[in-house]
Amino acid sequence: MKKLLYIFAAVATVAACGTQNTLPEGNGRLSLTAVQEGVYTTKANDVVGDFIVDIVRPADNWTKHYDHYIDIPQTVSLGSGDYTITVASPEFRDAAWDLPYYSGSANFTIRVDELTPVNVTARLQNMKVSFVLSENFKNELTSYTIVVTNAASWDAPDVAERTLTWTSATEDVEDKAGYFSVAPLRIKVDGYRAMDSSESHSELIIGDVAAQDHHIITLDARVTGQMSGVAITIDPTVNDRESTVEVPGWDEIPVDGGDEPGDEPGDEPGEDPQQPSTAPTMSWAANPTFAPTPIAATMNVEIVIEAQEGIRDFVVEVDSYLLEGAIADMGATETPDGTAVSMDLINNAELAESLASLGVPTGDALKDQTNVVFSLSSLVPMIGMLGAEPDSEHTFTLKVTDKKNQSLEKAIVFYVPQQQ
Repeated sequence: MKKLLYIFAAVATVAACGTQNTLPEGNGRLSLTAVQEGVYTTKANDVVGDFIVDIVRPADNWTKHYDHYIDIPQTVSLGSGDYTITVASPEFRDAAWDLPYYSGSANFTIRVDELTPVNVTARLQNMKVSFVLSENFKNELTSYTIVVTNAASWDAPDVAERTLTWTSATEDVEDKAGYFSVAPLRIKVDGYRAMDSSESHSELIIGDVAAQDHHIITLDARVTGQMSGVAITIDPTVNDRESTVEVPGWDEIPVDGGDEPGDEPGDEPGEDPQQPSTAPTMSWAANPTFAPTPIAATMNVEIVIEAQEGIRDFVVEVDSYLLEGAIADMGATETPDGTAVSMDLINNAELAESLASLGVPTGDALKDQTNVVFSLSSLVPMIGMLGAEPDSEHTFTLKVTDKKNQSLEKAIVFYVPQQQ
């Protein structure tokens, strides 16, 4: 039952003892070219020359840091061995004005007396939010406040550093763009009617988010005979995500002479407001597109799962020739088609006990939770340490179901890079 744990412990011990034999035996040279890729630019944080650069040799945790990409020599002398290089914007914040964030990394090998050219593409990792105000909105409201956050809730302890506010007082709402790390967006609009200072409040959640999205949110207001609610439309087919928030309407003020029969508020059926989705969502800050990922000695596999209705079931299917047998010995079951093993992380107590020691959340850490950081950062690197074949793929399919029976399934593919 503990077979996988024993294997992992043994491999970790051998790897620790073997690092003395992986130190450099001579020098080679690195030639670096970095480019940026994205669909929007601003006046700050998007100059490649200002990007920071970090070079890491995992075998002995040797590192080299450059504050500015422009300061790197044409060639860099490095000891022979395997390396990872990362380039990134000089500043990252979860919410900020005019602050896109780029990052990218690559693995490479330095050989004695050889020049190794490396190309790194730094891609946008955050989202842009901007607003368009309809003429009705401008005419009906004398003042308004728009608050946007990507915190887990309005009461979250980190809500302050994850929130931006637009206000009519600055008269530049349509000219200001906010930038947010990838997480579901919560939006509040508070407006005050020009005619009588009556209040109206709206709120929505945009759960379908990804890096490089530009969420263009239109604010509209109308005066009706009954409360109109919030109308939301989202186009998921392009990076520019257009949404509409309609401020709930006010009762029409009657003209002199009174109402005609049949004009009472509520005589005509109103449209039901479209409710924001509460289905589970997943985001991975280190890999927003969930692209196939090379297995390395150290990895950031921290999947943020938000389930507003609370998690009921959490199952992970593992399709890996290297792990399936060992995981089955720990209590996992074979999938109906026989292509993978299925790990019930909530209801299988025997399996949960073994996996918990590997840093994988199980049991009560998942059940009924609305926000979970699901970590595979310790488990996945072990695949490479166990001697997986180059180019082999190892797939973890995460299946989350909430207490309203809403489900989300996401396949995460890891592969072993070719040995050089």
